[in-house]
Amino acid sequence: MAYKLSKWDLSQLYSGYDSPELENAFDMIEEQVASFEGVRNKLTPDISTEQFMDVMKADETSTRIANKLYSFAGLSFTADTQDQKAQALQARVMQFLAENQNRTLFFSLWWKELDDANAKRLMDVSGDYRYYLEAMRLYKPHTLSEAEEKIINLKNVTGVSALGNLYDSITSRYMFKLKVGGKEKEMTAGELYSYRYSTDPAVRAASYQSQFKVLAEDGNILGQIYQTIVRDWHSENINLRKFKNSIAPRNLSNDVPDEAVEALLSVARKNTGIFQRYFKMKAKHLGMKKIRRYDIYAPLAASKKTYDWNTAVNMVLDAFQGFSPKVAELAKRVFDQNRIDSEVRKGKRGGAFCWGFLPEETPYVLVNYQGNSREVATWRMNSVMPFMPCWRSITAPTPSILHCRWQKQPPPLQKWS
Repeated sequence: MAYKLSKWDLSQLYSGYDSPELENAFDMIEEQVASFEGVRNKLTPDISTEQFMDVMKADETSTRIANKLYSFAGLSFTADTQDQKAQALQARVMQFLAENQNRTLFFSLWWKELDDANAKRLMDVSGDYRYYLEAMRLYKPHTLSEAEEKIINLKNVTGVSALGNLYDSITSRYMFKLKVGGKEKEMTAGELYSYRYSTDPAVRAASYQSQFKVLAEDGNILGQIYQTIVRDWHSENINLRKFKNSIAPRNLSNDVPDEAVEALLSVARKNTGIFQRYFKMKAKHLGMKKIRRYDIYAPLAASKKTYDWNTAVNMVLDAFQGFSPKVAELAKRVFDQNRIDSEVRKGKRGGAFCWGFLPEETPYVLVNYQGNSREVATWRMNSVMPFMPCWRSITAPTPSILHCRWQKQPPPLQKWS
């Protein structure tokens, strides 16, 4: 099978913005949440294990529908940040899910406050849900009252989350100009970035300068967005939730102890000399007295070889085959099911990511492929990520039930079979 650069196929989630299946998802979540609200008065310390497991299963059912709905909206927006229908759907979904999350917030608050003995009693019979339940209780010192949590959920939709989407919309429409081979070309950010790896020092410098020239035109706006997001993070997590520093909430969500991150940073600081020595050696190898900002990614070997998409895909699949035939089979599904967006185009978000929405489903992968050897090598090393449970969290300050069910103990490969 020959592979071609293409967009991904989101119709496997929902057939379109106005599809009956999409509207039905909203109705299903509404019904699930309304039913879930009925368990509020049953949440007592001595709740039976049978009732508790019914609650957990109901929670998972609604989360599955919500993840699929949120993913369709988010992936649609990512594929074209200038599409007004995608923008409108994403705003609608985020508002809808925040409102419904507030209606079910009582469960996570009850669970965090439950005494240790009864929490252990229920976790001992919770099976795959145990890690989710353990992780949720870690947030207890940083959880506010129900009224305060509801306010934060709602303000995030039209506040910090909206600013993030606004930033993507603004920066994804930028086009840059660069002289290549004596001719001026207009290109996207992804195309421009590839020239940072040019063997020509002048081209590398021109790539950076072209980028910052365009960014400077909106510098005040982008700066205000950035500052507002940073202040929002500090206000919520330091002032309200009482985390000890700004990185602590991220460490908690990543299930990494603060001490581990601090040890890593401490060792890195003590060894900055090694980092500096590397760049001094690189400057010498490039024939420069001092390396410039433009030369950080300069290649040490001159190579202009490129690889078409079909060749690159088969190289990656061959690498997986050598590692594990089963992993190669799973990786092939991403391409065969058309769940990868590989082409470069205006309006599409830059960079690359994997987006999973259900543990047993093939995830969606975004890349901006341009054919150089660096991209093939990086992709080969990193593309194993689609086959791990990679999730976009839509809940705070409580981790996602589906995220946690498989994060600590990933499912065996046959979960995808």
